[in-house]
Amino acid sequence: MGLLDFPVSDAPPASRILGAIFENAAPMWFRDADQLVRSADDLPIDIVNAGEALGVGVGDVYEQLVSSWGKVDTVVREQVGAAGEVALVEMLRNGTDGRVDHVSTWSDGFGYDIAFRQGPIAAHLEVKSTTRIGRFTAYLSRHECEVMLRDRQWVLVAVRMNSDLEVIGVGSVPKEWIAANIPRDSTSSISWASCKVEVPSAVVEDSVPQLGLEGLGVLPPWRTNAHT
Repeated sequence: MGLLDFPVSDAPPASRILGAIFENAAPMWFRDADQLVRSADDLPIDIVNAGEALGVGVGDVYEQLVSSWGKVDTVVREQVGAAGEVALVEMLRNGTDGRVDHVSTWSDGFGYDIAFRQGPIAAHLEVKSTTRIGRFTAYLSRHECEVMLRDRQWVLVAVRMNSDLEVIGVGSVPKEWIAANIPRDSTSSISWASCKVEVPSAVVEDSVPQLGLEGLGVLPPWRTNAHT
């Protein structure tokens, strides 16, 4: 589990062991823990028993789960997200005559990752990537959502990758659906900064029509016979 490789820490040994279990020897349910385990009462019995063996209460096991899941999820999202952007840029540059600018590599102020232009066609692509088959989750900042609302060329692109981080499907999420489901400030005193969006499978469109016919021709469809 890599326990001996953990950095020196003041954390109790039991917490370090639980962290190693979650982060380096994760049980099957761990990657969906944000959906499956919403409270300590939802913890699977195996990890509850592990906590008892370590002298850790159910509440502390749950807190360690939340901490470890967030750490692992952030690392995976960064790796997969970066790979998806680079792969999409390469596919568009190699497969079309359009201009492809990977704007997120020099600034995060645009509110999107890739600018594509070919003749009269222009698209601003906010790219979210996943290696999951039955689930597509997008994390959007408030700035990205505000750009979406005022930029007619903005589009959320869903990139599906295999375990080798190769693109196997590309789709898009309608702006109307996103706009209808993002948070709203209830008072002027408190405002939201980012949101996690679980996009139903039926909502993801099978292509990115904003790229035009040539752009569509170089991208694999989001859905295949094996992936619905």
